Amino acid sequence: MKKSAILILLLIPAMALSLPAQTSTSGNFERFRKEKRAQFEKYRHDKRTEFEQYRRKLNEEFADMMERNWKDYDPSPEQKRKEKPKPTKPLDAENTKIISPQEIPVDVVTPPEPVIPDIPVTLPRVTPGKSADYPVTFTFYHTPCGINSFDTSVLDFSNISSSTLASAWRRLSGHADTETLVNDCLRLREELNLCDWGYVKVVEAAAKKLYPASADKQAFLTVFLLNQSGYDAKLASRDGRLHAMVHPSHTLYFRSGTIISGKAYYLISQSGKSSSAFKACDTDFRKGATPIRMVMNRIPAFAADKTKYRTYTSSKWQKAPPVEVKVNPSVIEFMNDYPILDWNLYGLSQLSPQVRSTIYAALSVIIEGMDAVEAVNTLLDYMQTGFEYMTDGNQFGYEKPFFFDENFYYPANDCEDRAILFAEFVKSLLGLDVVYLNYPRHLATAVRLPYDIDGTYVTVDGKKYYVCDPTCINGKAGILAAVYSASRPKVVKITE
Repeated sequence: MKKSAILILLLIPAMALSLPAQTSTSGNFERFRKEKRAQFEKYRHDKRTEFEQYRRKLNEEFADMMERNWKDYDPSPEQKRKEKPKPTKPLDAENTKIISPQEIPVDVVTPPEPVIPDIPVTLPRVTPGKSADYPVTFTFYHTPCGINSFDTSVLDFSNISSSTLASAWRRLSGHADTETLVNDCLRLREELNLCDWGYVKVVEAAAKKLYPASADKQAFLTVFLLNQSGYDAKLASRDGRLHAMVHPSHTLYFRSGTIISGKAYYLISQSGKSSSAFKACDTDFRKGATPIRMVMNRIPAFAADKTKYRTYTSSKWQKAPPVEVKVNPSVIEFMNDYPILDWNLYGLSQLSPQVRSTIYAALSVIIEGMDAVEAVNTLLDYMQTGFEYMTDGNQFGYEKPFFFDENFYYPANDCEDRAILFAEFVKSLLGLDVVYLNYPRHLATAVRLPYDIDGTYVTVDGKKYYVCDPTCINGKAGILAAVYSASRPKVVKITE
């Protein structure tokens, strides 16, 4: 006991001596934290100032070029998406036998779509807010949106001559409200989770709200805001009025446009048929501006009246209880307004969170405990019998590839839609690699299975991918419908 007491007495002075050191360390840390915070704030301020100076310089130089660099450009004919005849009804594998492993030759292997980098301009930090708290409000796909007050008198021109438009650009770029409006649009992009095309349309909607009586001012402000946001957009005139045009990452079908400096530009909104030439400034606002990336990599977070939700039920699927999925009609409306693209781009889009959580939860329970081949066959059976089949021509009167959600909204889908949705299920639920098999009149898939099975396959990068056709009723993995046995498909890779 005495030894313990002596030890405690010896420790007390040592502890007392150590207290100032701890206090000193704490103080040093606090000073260090404040210094780092100050450095960060200075860095952020310097970067913001640098960005503002850079944008001011761009606007000054561009306004000078607007004054003199307008040229005439012939309109490009609207490109029609090549429509290939599709099976008028689902294929049937009832009389197709599973054969021993057999490789089918392929015509060509197309690499996956390259990823387009994000906007290479340092944009101001955007903090999402609440649209209801803003003085100027408008509705975008049934969703309330709000922006700060904007002095609309700053954008005023009596004609659309090059000198008048250049002066208007200078006044707009130098106005105090401009940066706030740009930031408001960027905030709405984040609040509504908009892809690039969605951002184009919300900017256009804001311009219409601010200048409801002037289509010319709407077009001018739309292009101005897109340029300030880092996107490749141009202002053009035709038939005595202004038009907003954008350069997209991919071809837009059934949409008017022109070629400027080797790049395709399309009207954001169609304004009727015209064979007149476009007049546009051939100078880019900024070198290396980002094209409008047409892959719908973000699904908009639109409001919807719950009483108008569409419910899909896989009533004809006999292997499990019906799967019910509710779809937001506001999102479907946006998808329906989306420009028509090449079919493979639809497979790079996303499922909306609500649809994804519902369908994935149901299918995950159904395939739980199955090995890979059994799970693939179950998903095939779901695709083959869980949906009605109808070609786009019969259902819509034109070619319309589906985004994922649309499969659960419209009465029927076709071979393209089924192949694209099935590929997404296999990748996400099973983690297996998939490629598309593009036949002259049909689209199917092939899956890289973890072990060999009997059936037909293609070889891609030295690996076997077994045919899986979600349009071929009763067709399991490895079964190729007899009608395509002599065809050489084009293989389209989804990922590397």
